Amino acid sequence: MSHNMYRAVEGDVKVFLVNDTSDDSNWGGRATSEALRELIAEVGGTVSSTLYQYAFSTPQAIDRSGQSECQRSGADEDVAPSHWDEFEACAQSVMKGEIFSELAMAIGQCDVVLINGEGCIYDRTRQSRMIFFIAYLSKRFFAKPTALVNHSIVMNDPVLADIARHVYPLLDDIVFREPDSARACPVDRGRVAADAAYLYEPESVESWTMTSHGADHAAYGKGATFDPSSPYACIGGGSVYFRGLRRDFDAVPGLIRLCQALLDSVGQVVLTASSDKDLRIMAPVATRLALPLADATLPIQQAVDLIGHAELYIGARWHPSIFAHRGGTPVIALSRHTPKMDAFLRQAGMPSSHLDPFSIEEQLDDIMKNVHRHTQAGKRGRESWRSGAVRLAETARENVRIVAEC
Repeated sequence: MSHNMYRAVEGDVKVFLVNDTSDDSNWGGRATSEALRELIAEVGGTVSSTLYQYAFSTPQAIDRSGQSECQRSGADEDVAPSHWDEFEACAQSVMKGEIFSELAMAIGQCDVVLINGEGCIYDRTRQSRMIFFIAYLSKRFFAKPTALVNHSIVMNDPVLADIARHVYPLLDDIVFREPDSARACPVDRGRVAADAAYLYEPESVESWTMTSHGADHAAYGKGATFDPSSPYACIGGGSVYFRGLRRDFDAVPGLIRLCQALLDSVGQVVLTASSDKDLRIMAPVATRLALPLADATLPIQQAVDLIGHAELYIGARWHPSIFAHRGGTPVIALSRHTPKMDAFLRQAGMPSSHLDPFSIEEQLDDIMKNVHRHTQAGKRGRESWRSGAVRLAETARENVRIVAEC
């Protein structure tokens, strides 16, 4: 297992890891944060403090000193800055000990602030604003070496773009996880390296098929029939279904039609719910067609093995697509409304799809044409994708260069 290749030893450089996403059951959040921690250890760093994503993506009682008094008086406003013009005053309040005291302590006690951006920077969310504010606070007021790494951006909000325009130039290192985001950066800064999750790779086919029978079989199938030694396709969901773009949309009928077509074409279908949200659409499909369903509780290495040995992966999830790429599994992305999937395909060198997740039934013929093209490519196609993924994986260490250089 590639994530065991890196010996986790404590080093001399104390790292404050911001936006650790392993507090999410999501496969990608767990995989990326674990891989980043191992890379930090590999280059001689120790994670001295951790700020988990849910601890700053929503307001917390500990954000404000004396919060109990504020709560008794009925005050409940969010103290996070909402615009660039508020960054300076908010930082001054931090330095006075009025807000974010635990954050200030973590920054003050570390040698390096490493911020894991992932796909969290878009719109005007609190998480997006706080990622930039922590970077600003760390560099401008604490003079700490500060890097924003392993991230994508969607500059679709003028307030966020204004914040980014001011904060990026302050940072010591900026690492985007794909070229599209580097091009979208509002300042001419940064470089590109692969998502840390590329460090994972599937076990050998022999190991995978042997360990996936017996007791482990039930972890995937929930009792449904699944033979990992025979061809199968993996189907995934995507956050696009839960953003309110089509509030009354029912994804289940289209997914059922797609699964039926794949059963005829490939032979087996395994549904994946890499995020708990995906269960809302995948569980009814699994029940209706008696298909195996791998949910977010599946250990990461097993998820990598499952998708990495599939004939193909169809979905709108970034990290499962990385798992697929690492094993040479072709990805058919439901990419419309999901810029990160177009970015993934371009970086991986896979054909663009322009498929709409809200129109699977109408585009079923196009999807199946893609399926047939990929399956006909056979082993030669798989080896090409796999080789490209290996080259990307070699760049993942760039995410912790700032730690190595301290």
